[in-house]
Amino acid sequence: MKRRTFLKSALATAAATPFFLEGMPVRATTPLKYLAQLPQANLNDRILIICQLFGGNDGLNTIIPVDQDTYYNIRPNIAIPKDKTKIYAGINFAPNLIGGDKRGLVGLLEQGSLAVVQGIGYPNPNLSHFRSTDIWLSGINNSDVDARLDTGWVGRYLEKQYPDFPASLPDDPLAIQFGGFSLALQSSKGRMGIEVTNPQKQAGVSSSADALDDESTGTSYLNEYNFVADIASRSNKYAQRVKDAYAAGKPQLSGHYASDSFASQMANCAALIAGGLNTKVYVVSLGGFDNHVSQLLPGGDFNQGTHPTLLNNLADGIAQFMYDMVKLNLADRVIGLTVSEFGRRPYENGSLGTDHGTSSIQFVFGTQVLSGAQGYIPDLAHLDENQDIVFNIDYHRVYLEVLTKWFDLSLDDARLLLPDPKNYTGPLDPLPIIQTQKNYVNYTPSPARLSIGGNYPNPFANKTTISIEMPQAGMVTLSVSSIDGKYNKQLFDRKLEAGFQRIPLDLDLASGNYLLVAKSAGMTASKMVQCVK
Repeated sequence: MKRRTFLKSALATAAATPFFLEGMPVRATTPLKYLAQLPQANLNDRILIICQLFGGNDGLNTIIPVDQDTYYNIRPNIAIPKDKTKIYAGINFAPNLIGGDKRGLVGLLEQGSLAVVQGIGYPNPNLSHFRSTDIWLSGINNSDVDARLDTGWVGRYLEKQYPDFPASLPDDPLAIQFGGFSLALQSSKGRMGIEVTNPQKQAGVSSSADALDDESTGTSYLNEYNFVADIASRSNKYAQRVKDAYAAGKPQLSGHYASDSFASQMANCAALIAGGLNTKVYVVSLGGFDNHVSQLLPGGDFNQGTHPTLLNNLADGIAQFMYDMVKLNLADRVIGLTVSEFGRRPYENGSLGTDHGTSSIQFVFGTQVLSGAQGYIPDLAHLDENQDIVFNIDYHRVYLEVLTKWFDLSLDDARLLLPDPKNYTGPLDPLPIIQTQKNYVNYTPSPARLSIGGNYPNPFANKTTISIEMPQAGMVTLSVSSIDGKYNKQLFDRKLEAGFQRIPLDLDLASGNYLLVAKSAGMTASKMVQCVK
């Protein structure tokens, strides 16, 4: 084969060849040297799910400020009445956040597996979809149009932790994104994952027609051919590995996933994790939050309109995913968080919608999160000079918590990866939303929160001992429930002293996975345990 023919061949286009999961092709869009997984010896078993909400989610119609008359005055047509909200732990959820047979995000909060971060944003917010998205995904607060934001906070972490990357290429992709590649996964070495793109009926790449001609020895053409041949080989290798994991994992799922795209993406994540794929980061997306028109249709049960539908899809997809993770004894390995480029204006517009605003709501989910509310609902009586909401929690604090508590980076190194925002005084501290992990020594969160540590033995037949960390002395209620919610038993309700407490439990349970839920002083924490008889 001559060089010109070679460059037009299927082999030369290997890096753009997709493979499929449930009709959604996964595409290796960059040379495979940029798609390596971490060296196996350096991996912990923790997984991060990033849920990107495109368009700017309206925080005021997600967690409802029902005690502020201003909310109802400035949103006469789209405000959600207090009696339509779903109230749990003092938080007024939009009604559709309890959607589905697993009770959505409200159900996760009841189980102690959801943190609600209120009033999250950053200084000097940018109201451009594109720039604000880049700011959130890069972790760099810079609105200067001449400043390039071309690496992401996750990508920079991976690059720092594994300086030899991409010298060796393990079998599994480091990251998988469904729905277009995210800046969050970009590093100076390229894209650190594979992506789902538009459906095409093609998997892998065939190179059987490609061959070197007799004059290739010692030429740059030979090097080029070998490089692209390697891309083709690894493209097929990733394709087959992902498909094998998916085929192994999908039959294990029990969640009742809906037919919308977000639910399908969450089901795919669950299947790949259950199938044993050693991928560290998954990015999923849900679009349509740019609700300038018909965000909510007034009257009735306030479940009609674009925004309620999106919230239902989000809540149910996450709840079904977590149901499968708990059932398969995988939940303690996984946390997830939502990201949206900004919130909406406090005032409704004239089209039953809202325009681009500033701070919003972020959810962090998983059995290892410190469940409950963080921050406070924005004060609508005190807006900024542009009559937008003033944020009270900087989003970098969530990233710092993930990098340090979940991915074991030192706080000093995490701060280097996430430079403090402009005009912010003093260094930012991680937001305490993740339970202390085994061997974690980086910093002590402040203020301390209720958390459940490990239990021993686990699995257990009848007896196990659980450890609980108390921020201060107080009454604690401990209960155990099945993951379908059909079995729930209170174990005790008594006062515990501050600090670590070890509590022996004698549990008469059938074999299976259960959630232990502790509640004290408005805080909730959960721990997955397994009974085997």
